[in-house]
Amino acid sequence: MATLLVKKNVLLLMLVAISMTLQMMVGVEAIDIGIAKDTSITMFNNISQPLTIHCKEKGYDDGFHTLSPGASYRFTITILRIFPRSLWFCSFNWTGAFHYFDIYVQKRDKGCGRHGCGWYIKKEGPCKIGGDCYPWMK
Repeated sequence: MATLLVKKNVLLLMLVAISMTLQMMVGVEAIDIGIAKDTSITMFNNISQPLTIHCKEKGYDDGFHTLSPGASYRFTITILRIFPRSLWFCSFNWTGAFHYFDIYVQKRDKGCGRHGCGWYIKKEGPCKIGGDCYPWMK
C-alpha cells in the first residue's frame, strides 16, 4: 500500500515538472493550464500635458516613462493563479500634480483576460476601459 502511494506521488511530481517545463518552453500564453499567466497593462494619457508614470511591485521596478498627451504605455506582468495576490502600483505625475493608484490588483482585475487591462489616466483619476472610474489614492 505504501509503495503504491509513493508511486502516485512520484507520478504527480513528474506531471507537475513536465507541465512547468512545457510552460517555459512554449510560453505562458500558448499553454493556458499552468500556475502562472501573462497579462498586459496599458495606460493612455488623457491629460492635456505630459504624464510621467512610475510602476512597480514589491520585487520589480518598471522605471519611469513619460507620455505625451494621447500616448500610451504598455507593460506585461506575470501573475500566479494559485496565490491571487499580485499587486502593481504606479505614481502619476504631471505639472502641479502627483498621485498614486494600484493599477493591477489581482482580485479586482482578474477578468482582464489575455488582452490585458486598459486604463485611461485622467486628472480626476484612472478609468478602466469599458468599466469603472476610481479616485486617486490618498
